[in-house]
Amino acid sequence: MTWQLRGRDAQLRQVHRFLRTTEAGTAAVLHVEGGWGSGRTRLLREVVDAAAAAGFHIVEDWSAVAEPGALQAASASPGPVLVALDDLHQADPTTVRDLRTSLWRLRDRPIAWALSRRRQAGGPAVDQLFGEAGLTADLVDLQPLSTQAVALLLADCTSSPLAGLPGLLPAIGGNPLIAVELALGTPGTALDGNIGEPPARVQACVRRCLTDLGDHCRQLVQVGAVLGPRFLPGDVAKLLGRSVAELLTPVEEAIAADLLFGDGDWLAFRQPLFRRCVRASLPGAARIALENQAAVEHLDLAVAAVDEVAELPETPQIDAPSLPLRIGPAKPVAARSGWDDLSDIERMVASLVSQGLTNQQIASLVFRSPHTVNYHLRRIFRKLDIRSRVELARLTLLHYSASEADEGALDVAG
Repeated sequence: MTWQLRGRDAQLRQVHRFLRTTEAGTAAVLHVEGGWGSGRTRLLREVVDAAAAAGFHIVEDWSAVAEPGALQAASASPGPVLVALDDLHQADPTTVRDLRTSLWRLRDRPIAWALSRRRQAGGPAVDQLFGEAGLTADLVDLQPLSTQAVALLLADCTSSPLAGLPGLLPAIGGNPLIAVELALGTPGTALDGNIGEPPARVQACVRRCLTDLGDHCRQLVQVGAVLGPRFLPGDVAKLLGRSVAELLTPVEEAIAADLLFGDGDWLAFRQPLFRRCVRASLPGAARIALENQAAVEHLDLAVAAVDEVAELPETPQIDAPSLPLRIGPAKPVAARSGWDDLSDIERMVASLVSQGLTNQQIASLVFRSPHTVNYHLRRIFRKLDIRSRVELARLTLLHYSASEADEGALDVAG
């Protein structure tokens, strides 16, 4: 079933101008680009339907062996022809070169060329086809849909209640394919933002997307999905044993495909539901090994257990003796079982908690995210067998006091 095209009014106006150009007897080229699941195929179907209604001869199959007969007839016939070719980033170089040759040879004929690919994908031959100098071409670049367009699309695809729509829309991230597959994968179910296990249909289309990516880009996305909703490129490079420079091309591919976007120094997933499906697609042993390796390296890890629960409650400023701001590790003492088990980063977090800082304030000082600070706090609570930030602050202050007293005694003895 074909759903109504939502949120693409400006692009449809481009399509109709493109077809009118050829109806007037002039060749025209329309390049359709977009990220993963952006609706390129759906828009191309709209081009074909509009051209057929206007009396165009339609060509949707191309072979490098022989030029389509309709194009040979176009050389002698004044009637308009539409050549609509999808997913050219997957075409072999011979087919692409043959297509370029025909496009130039027939540039004086009334032929409309609608050519689609995933944004910036396909290699040098396809880049040359889409950036051909000397041929007038219009570009349709399909960006993520607005939240209003996604809401309309969901309503088109399901008769289920949409009471939880405000919580659902951020998980979709403007991706029309996820919206359609999510609606079709939960028939008769009230859609809301508290999605448990992603529907099998959504997981299947995410796996297809991963297969379509280059090997290095796929690894970047998979490792990033384990690190969290957003992550540092350097952290991925460390886990993959590569330099950051080696990740430049995979990062560009993932951004062009609308899978990731830049958020300052960080990379973030554009569709949180996509990230969850990528995590779910990893073998359990591999995912756990990556999480453990990231924890050992003190990377900015936001594991699923932290993502899925509320953060530990913040406490107001603690009424405690004024101490100088410390961002180094606390000096360990043996007054409490478990303290020696804390890592340097955990002692640092404990020290800052004792001074009444919030997770956000601590994160800015230790150059980690609030998610990671919360993750370290949970590990500290478990190791020290405590249940609140107040207990942690009291215990840490006691350790500081004992440590300073020991140092004073050594000074006197000296």
